[in-house]
Amino acid sequence: MESPPPGIQSESQLVTFLLGDEEFGFDIMNVQEIIRVPKLARVPKTADYVEGIANLRGAVLPIIDTRKRFGLAKTEETDRTRILVIDNEGVRTGLRVDRVKQVTRVSNSNIEPPPAIIKGISADYLSGVVKLDQGKRIVMALNPAKVCQVGLSQAGASREHDAAKRAFTASQQSVRHNDDVEQMVTFKLAREEFAFRIERVREILRVEEPKEVPDTPDYVLGVLTVRGKILPIIDLRSLLRQESLADELCAGVKQQGSAYRRGVETLKTVAAVEAQALPDTAFLESAKQWLNHFSSSSEALMESIGKLRNFNDSALRLSQAALKLWGEDPAGARQVMSQEIIPVALHAADGMDGLAAQIQKNIKEDQRIIVVDAGGILLGLVVDHVNEVLNVAKNLIEPPPSMAGSANVELSGIAKLNDGARLIMLLDSSKLLADQTMQSLQQNAGGAQLAGSANTLDMNQGTKSNDAHLAREQQMVTFRLGDEEFGIPISQIQEIDRYAQITRVPRAPEFVDGVTNLRGEIIPVIDTRKRFGLPVKAADDRTRIIIVDLAGTKTGLLVDSVSQVLNIALKDISPPPAAIESGIDNEFISGIGKVDQGKRMVVLLNVEKILTHREKEQLAQAVVK
Repeated sequence: MESPPPGIQSESQLVTFLLGDEEFGFDIMNVQEIIRVPKLARVPKTADYVEGIANLRGAVLPIIDTRKRFGLAKTEETDRTRILVIDNEGVRTGLRVDRVKQVTRVSNSNIEPPPAIIKGISADYLSGVVKLDQGKRIVMALNPAKVCQVGLSQAGASREHDAAKRAFTASQQSVRHNDDVEQMVTFKLAREEFAFRIERVREILRVEEPKEVPDTPDYVLGVLTVRGKILPIIDLRSLLRQESLADELCAGVKQQGSAYRRGVETLKTVAAVEAQALPDTAFLESAKQWLNHFSSSSEALMESIGKLRNFNDSALRLSQAALKLWGEDPAGARQVMSQEIIPVALHAADGMDGLAAQIQKNIKEDQRIIVVDAGGILLGLVVDHVNEVLNVAKNLIEPPPSMAGSANVELSGIAKLNDGARLIMLLDSSKLLADQTMQSLQQNAGGAQLAGSANTLDMNQGTKSNDAHLAREQQMVTFRLGDEEFGIPISQIQEIDRYAQITRVPRAPEFVDGVTNLRGEIIPVIDTRKRFGLPVKAADDRTRIIIVDLAGTKTGLLVDSVSQVLNIALKDISPPPAAIESGIDNEFISGIGKVDQGKRMVVLLNVEKILTHREKEQLAQAVVK
């Protein structure tokens, strides 16, 4: 064989991998690394072969299912499944493959041009066909630029990427101002509704067990380390001199359980004595209503409630049949009661006895920590449940009443909604704790700087310093659709409401679920699942409607649940990779937020671009109808 011309290599190295029985390969210079399948965040409205995005040491990595890319049948993931990280002119893409085989040296003389098609794999994806072992082994060498390209050419993708970056940067600078309303985060505490003005709320966290701090008041639960800063955790119920949420719920369970036991004992007496008096089964109906209204984010707790509902419903159904039989055959009715109703009801009573312990163990899954700015120091306040982000006209907010023996230092106002039927008490975060308590917290935390202090987050009493701090973060409201988490800048949200009755609109666009009445104003509601091409899901008690402004039309976005208000540092937000934006109807994706050191990925949306211009016109017409 003749020697190759100077400067031209006579052989290549291929990283080969399998998809089923077929072998493929990339030039080793394009393979940056090989990793196991990471945790993925799904991205809506992308090509079906784009599985999602992952965090790779701080960088957002789009993941392509190579089987789907090549039109092959999808298979289940195994312990051999790997991700090839392909670098093509500085753009990295992950390709899922069945398994990696080896690194193979290939003589250029064994590489032939690709035929028009090989087993359904378009020649566009191939850079050549390698014949090894005298033609007994065929390796299809792949063209990384074509395999990793999504929708546009590389130049087009680069232009789209730059445009998205510009739009993303602009979105960081947009802030909504309205001098006529107060925007607030509302929450439940001891069956009452409270709120903080949204400019005081930094983020909302799930409850974790804090580290105890000695010699502090009972309402100080301890401190948590959040992103390297010390955050004092305050039990707001205890601070406001209310019993704990767990104790309150357990008292209700105990009361319900005692009434249930008394009802079962009454049934035993009636079943044992030949009497004409009808048994009292009202306790079964009362328990049904109580169980149906019980709601929790804890799967374990709701699983136990579900079992109790089944037992109680069976006992109620059987008791109704026995009551009908009572007039004709009292003895037969008592037998049904003794042999069928009472055993089932006893199972329910036993379940109620164990419910209190489960509540103590799991109720923290319902609670949240609202992180507020308390005069330059951040405090974490444990509340029962975060309700919504709400816009309230300032003329509906009154100063707190003066009451004998109380200075009302915690309240900054009372919002009166629904003609006074709904009262929301605004708390002043700067007056929650006395100065000496803050000093005590800092001293007893081992000398560590508290989160939000001037030495940690450059926050002080001055507004200018505070604004400079906020400019380094993006405040988002995050929500879920299935297992995926999305975020909308809080500046684009007007309020968040519970699911209300939605009236269907004839001939409305498919993505418009209907219209709803929001305090006398009719607004259209977009089914976000439909808009993102996800399976439709029935509404439940976690379903929420996020109210936004779309081209001047107040619009509701129907989501599975709202997670939290979250501050994401701008350095942790990346523009969307070209692989999930190129040529796909998802210009509304403004960036990818990385939370918890990249373990959690949040797809950030720009609601102004959720609908096209034509769709916005259709939306406005739906309201008119």
